[in-house]
Amino acid sequence: MILEAPSLLMKSVLFNLKPLTQIIVIPGLAFILLFAIIVVWFERKLLARAMLRVGPYYCGGRSGVLQLIADFLKLFLKEIVIPQDAHRVLFVSTPIILPTIPALAITLIPFDLDWVLFRAGGLSLPMFFAIAGFSPLIPVFAGWAANNKYTIIGSLRTAFLYISAEIPLVICASAVAIMAGSFDLGRIVESQSTIWFAIPQFIGFIIFFLGLIIEAERTPFDIPTAEVELVLGWRTEFSGILFGFTMMAEYVSFLAWALLFITLYLGGYNGPNILGLPLYSHIFWMLFKLAVLVPIVILIRGVFPRLRMDQLLRLGWYYLMPLSILNLFITLALKLGGIF
Repeated sequence: MILEAPSLLMKSVLFNLKPLTQIIVIPGLAFILLFAIIVVWFERKLLARAMLRVGPYYCGGRSGVLQLIADFLKLFLKEIVIPQDAHRVLFVSTPIILPTIPALAITLIPFDLDWVLFRAGGLSLPMFFAIAGFSPLIPVFAGWAANNKYTIIGSLRTAFLYISAEIPLVICASAVAIMAGSFDLGRIVESQSTIWFAIPQFIGFIIFFLGLIIEAERTPFDIPTAEVELVLGWRTEFSGILFGFTMMAEYVSFLAWALLFITLYLGGYNGPNILGLPLYSHIFWMLFKLAVLVPIVILIRGVFPRLRMDQLLRLGWYYLMPLSILNLFITLALKLGGIF
């Protein structure tokens, strides 16, 4: 009884501070900012090794942390230049809104059955897609607000990019909900306690993996910001801290879709209880799976070249769409056959 007292006291303190901890620490603001900082640093170092580039080994010291601080200060202190013919309100507001949308979606991701920042009444999966569905609109508004041919072309490419990817993603997510018998992300994770859905839904697993790269606008699907063709696409006219917000949005979106991918196909927070309290172990396994997934996505950037727009559309409509429908029918067959 005496030995259990510290553990009970720890649980009591943890759950009394639960709302504040979730908002500030995980999956809240500190977690999102720390993820963006670490991934920026790790991506520079990993790609430098993959591409045999010597410069990033020494830039900002051996660890490169000083370079991150210098980049932040540069963006924070640089002048914000607003084009003369731009729509000023949209031009200033869209970069700030852009990382907010995927950050709101992250609040729906369960790190434990009782550790969810926002409960959507059993509809957290469709709520995630409802929130994420606003993401294509903001770059379109940003590109139009800048009133530049490169930004407008980049914003239109963003619309094509998201539309070709989100429909297969919704179909794959529907197949997962059918197999789990619930639209609640926590229940979907619990239904993978014996087997991850990546195994019976391998087709959906591959489609969703490609989809999260597309949604994050990462290579080889970074077509809306193709430097060779469009300077920097819809981000061309942004400077200073506004440009910093647009870059941060990429990593926040990456985080949101990666967490959803882990939740739907990799068992979410499921894993052996290795840290005593189940909550701590669940958070550990969620972060561990994220730490394994991130280098894989980053290495793809160093291996594959950027696709053309027609290649992306062909991939989305000719391959991902039919395969997602096939995955849905396979799921229905497994469900009706009583296998799952």
